[in-house]
Amino acid sequence: MDLSRYDGKLVRIETADGMAYEGPCEHESSDYVFHEYGVDEDALFIEGWIFYSGDIRAVSEIGPKDNYIWMNRMQHFMKIAPEPFDMIVDEVKTYELRLYDEKRQKIRPGDVICFESTGDETDVWKVLVKDLHVFDSFAELYRSLPLLKCGYTPDNVDSADPADMDRYYPPEEQRKYRVVAIELMSFEEL
Repeated sequence: MDLSRYDGKLVRIETADGMAYEGPCEHESSDYVFHEYGVDEDALFIEGWIFYSGDIRAVSEIGPKDNYIWMNRMQHFMKIAPEPFDMIVDEVKTYELRLYDEKRQKIRPGDVICFESTGDETDVWKVLVKDLHVFDSFAELYRSLPLLKCGYTPDNVDSADPADMDRYYPPEEQRKYRVVAIELMSFEEL
C-alpha cells in the first residue's frame, strides 16, 4: 500500500485490530521511521498517533464535504445496544434518551456523537447533535416527545412507560441529574 499519497490529506485509517481514526495526516518514509522509532515500515501520523503500514487495514481520503463536517467539531462517544443502534443508522430513532449527567452536559448542538454498537465494537456510526431537550423526569419527556422517534416501534409504543428507563438509570440519579433527549440528525441534513 502506497501511504505517501495520503501525506497532508484528511483521512480515515482503519487498523488491523478494527479501530478507526480520522484526521489530517502526515506520511513518513520507512527510513525516517526506522531512524526515529526503530521500525522498518512507512507510517502515517494523525494528531500524535503513529500508524505503521503493517498495522493498517485500510486508508481512505475524506472528501471536501466531509472536511467541513469533521473539522473543529467536538466528538462524544457512546455505547448503544444493537437494536437502537440500527434504528439510528436507519434514521428511525432521532432522539437518544440519556441521563443528563456530567458527560452529557458537555454535549452541544453541532457536536458529533460516535455511537458504538455493543454487539460489535467495530460498528461505529456518527451523527450530528441537532438539539438537546432537558426534562426533570422521563415521565415529562415521554409526554413531550414523539416516542416513535425515541426508540419505540409501532408494536411496543402503546406499552411505553417512563419506568422503562429505570433499568438504565436509577430513579435517584434521574432526580439528581435530570434527563435529556439528544436530538440527532444525519450529515445529509446539513
